[in-house]
Amino acid sequence: MRDYFSFFSRYNLWANRTLYTTVATLSDDEIAQDRKAFFGSILGTLNHGLLADRIWLARMNKQEYGWFKSLDQILFSDFAQLRSEREQTDRQILTAIPTFPTTGDLAYTNSQGQPTVAPWSVVLGHLFNHQTHHRGQVHNMLSQAGLSPPQLDLPFFPRDSFQP
Repeated sequence: MRDYFSFFSRYNLWANRTLYTTVATLSDDEIAQDRKAFFGSILGTLNHGLLADRIWLARMNKQEYGWFKSLDQILFSDFAQLRSEREQTDRQILTAIPTFPTTGDLAYTNSQGQPTVAPWSVVLGHLFNHQTHHRGQVHNMLSQAGLSPPQLDLPFFPRDSFQP
């Protein structure tokens, strides 16, 4: 199970890098343009993905996250800074995943302030599934912007990256 989640941490880093490279070809105005998505814009959606990952990392590391205000919080309005922070967080995930248990439960406080318990395997699976979900939304918004979105499906992840 640990190898499975380590594999997805490598895929996650690659997929985010690939997506952000395509997004970087847009102007700042196009990145921030409201596209009627759940988090509004490409910038809003990418910020939400980063925000959620940082919340989950804090929960898994038993750290406070008093900086959290709302799920649509914009952490970084500058795309270059957002991209740099995304890369840093993806590297933290890559390093942290092997240190987390894959059995047992994680007790944490959810975003509504309620004590919650979830199996570690569900939490770790959600970490990567959530990113995939929101990358799909950005993928659609790139199409709306007139770009050919990058191929992010798992079979396109470079084969040499499949090894633990």
